[in-house]
Amino acid sequence: MNYGLRYDVEITPLFAPATAVNAAAENALGVIEGIPRDNNNVAPRLGIAWDPKRDGKTVVGAGYGLFYDHPLLAIAFDAATADGGRSVQLISAGGNSSACGLVPGAGVCGALDSPTNLNGSTIFQGVLNALPSMGYLPNQQRFDPFFPNSLFANQNYLTAGFPLPILPFVLPVAKNFQFGYAQQGNLTVEREIAGAWKISVGYQYTRGLHLYRPVDINSTNPQLLTQNLANADAAGLGFTSPVTVVAPAGNVAPTASTCGVGVIAPSVLGQLGGCPGPLAALNGQYVSTPAFFNFFRPSGPNPSFASQVPGGYDTQVKLAGLAGYPVGYGVPVPFNSVDAQLSDGSSIYNGLTVNVQKRFSHGFELLSSYTWSHTIDDSTDLQSPLEPQDSRFPFYERGNSDFDQRHRWVTSGVFQAPGAHSGDSAWKRVVADFTVAPIIEVSSGRPYTVITGTDYRLDLGASNGRPSVGTTGPTATSAFLPGVTFALPSTCLTNSGAAFTVPGVAPPLGCDGNLGRNTFNTPGFFQFDLRLSRRFSLGERFKLDVIADAFNLTNRLNVAAVNQLCDPGSSSTCSAGQPTAAYDARQFQFALKVSW
Repeated sequence: MNYGLRYDVEITPLFAPATAVNAAAENALGVIEGIPRDNNNVAPRLGIAWDPKRDGKTVVGAGYGLFYDHPLLAIAFDAATADGGRSVQLISAGGNSSACGLVPGAGVCGALDSPTNLNGSTIFQGVLNALPSMGYLPNQQRFDPFFPNSLFANQNYLTAGFPLPILPFVLPVAKNFQFGYAQQGNLTVEREIAGAWKISVGYQYTRGLHLYRPVDINSTNPQLLTQNLANADAAGLGFTSPVTVVAPAGNVAPTASTCGVGVIAPSVLGQLGGCPGPLAALNGQYVSTPAFFNFFRPSGPNPSFASQVPGGYDTQVKLAGLAGYPVGYGVPVPFNSVDAQLSDGSSIYNGLTVNVQKRFSHGFELLSSYTWSHTIDDSTDLQSPLEPQDSRFPFYERGNSDFDQRHRWVTSGVFQAPGAHSGDSAWKRVVADFTVAPIIEVSSGRPYTVITGTDYRLDLGASNGRPSVGTTGPTATSAFLPGVTFALPSTCLTNSGAAFTVPGVAPPLGCDGNLGRNTFNTPGFFQFDLRLSRRFSLGERFKLDVIADAFNLTNRLNVAAVNQLCDPGSSSTCSAGQPTAAYDARQFQFALKVSW
């Protein structure tokens, strides 16, 4: 028996917020810049080896221990550089190209002067009617990141009163962040079965706790976004996307088929009234500009719009409260998504391994190993910027790990012909000193997730949104995933997890796919490698080995990656599951080795 205790302490980097606004916002959100220090990382270890028959032929071994991880310093670096204050950051949606002004009342195009003209189409066509403080380079269709006192640096847009429809994103770390650790245990029985042969059977267990994962703790509210679009449609305002709705600047009279709008704050908030019979239930509901309210994120209104209403940010909060929108935390939060590194992920691994081994004797040795294993987690993408499908419910991501591999069998051997001796036959001299060493690997494929690539969830990102599986509404199939029919996202959840629908809008907008994470597997893997060598004696001292190695001798196509995209909203067919990358084809390698 052996046992021990390990204690780890790490002086991790911590950074002060760049601005007073950031300091207050980060405190309200419960995040920091840097990595909190974790001083209680005590890791016990225990190992046992037992020979039950005391004959040296059977050994039972067991072990258990705690093993702590060390977070990548890139987490601290990202938290300080992508803080929404120090860095120059501008996020622009698409839109229609326009040379009109960016500030209402700029006197360029009248009512068409709007912050919405600061969009991707305008920027990349070089026609942006930029403010001097932006440092815009029209001939290069970009902004100068080194422009002195840029409007986009150090939150100058706040002091200048310039509204940004999409605020900067930030990559902080949770205040209660803890170092991840694994509980590891194993039990192995090894038995000598005959001469140079032995067999072992082992069980391995690993439980990962406090695993790191990025979660947007300031995610949008899809129920409010979709209902706001429905209200805008009921008033005949003509919008098609929930994130681009703009409240009317003046009162809108009702008609026989549409609701009227009474303006509360021009271009910000209005209230429906006079709705005809089929729409009567909407009377008293609100229609608003989501960008003004930061797309209904928990942090409250977008403080860059404060200059657009009398009373500034306090008025923004009152308007939000009036309409039943999130009012925030009592301080301005100038952030879009807050992709915080949390440490609440977990994983579990169970593995069974069988090894058969023959020690080298009589010119032959063999090692054959088979492993069955299963890994489940909710945060495989450790320390990366990849968020869950819906950051409000990160634990719904639980599924097979990215590296889950159910079966793996590897066999290697060495066959060595004896050296030639005086008096041997010609055949023995030909095959003498040859070595043949094959390696065969057969393994299962690894999991992957099918995604839509479209922001149906309305969180202003589309990296991990998944489709549903079903036959309702527009559907899509892939020739590479037979028997599976993908449909538009259909799981629409409020912030409390209750289901909701908005007729004509949600689903699919504002909804998640019911397809699980890592539901499909890539094709299996097979590879046969072979080494062939021959030793020649060069006198009494020198020996020359001529070596030929072949990798993937059968030249099998082993798939390394597949297409993960399938959007039923864009086409009835897709290529999800189609191989897009492969491991190396057959290769040969030759070598000479001289020894003395």
